[in-house]
Amino acid sequence: MSTDVHAPRRPRGRPRREAARAAIIDATLALLGEGSFQAATMDAIAARAGVGKNTIYRRWESKDELIADALLELGSELDPSREGDAYELLAEHLEDQAREFVDPRVGALLPGLLGELQSNPEFAAVWADRVVRPRRRAIVELLEHAREQGRIRDDVDAELVADLLIGPAFLRLLFPFGAPEVSERYPHELLDAIWRGIASPGASPE
Repeated sequence: MSTDVHAPRRPRGRPRREAARAAIIDATLALLGEGSFQAATMDAIAARAGVGKNTIYRRWESKDELIADALLELGSELDPSREGDAYELLAEHLEDQAREFVDPRVGALLPGLLGELQSNPEFAAVWADRVVRPRRRAIVELLEHAREQGRIRDDVDAELVADLLIGPAFLRLLFPFGAPEVSERYPHELLDAIWRGIASPGASPE
């Protein structure tokens, strides 16, 4: 049997690994959406994904790590090293965050997530390490870079501004009860209001 030496070789292993990871993440999110965090056991996730538990444990040391990474897939990450204007990068990130908060899948998972964070210290620690701190740090680093570029004042507390950017959007979009309806422009309006208070003299928000 002849072999065409010029035929492109199929990459060995990687597509299968990526497919397995995607199946595990999808199975985890599906089980979380259908029931409780307790129902999303490693056995149930492995069965839904069509993989062995060893395949899961080669990628995640615990169910807490797997769930945290699976929930991260529902959002987008801010890369503070990305080239571009800090204001525009923050505006894009806040828009992505707004879409994440109103995603029906997030709404379905949120009650269970909040309950698990309150009742499971181990999961809360993993969530803080893999989700909260990296996302917050990315915003702080971008603000610090903007300060180095002279876009915002030298006396601006980047940690405090990160709170101002994260907190209002979280409350208004996830807990809108009793508050005015949020417009599609809300992320830009929020950033613009904050930016005008921290911008260097003579620097425009955009």
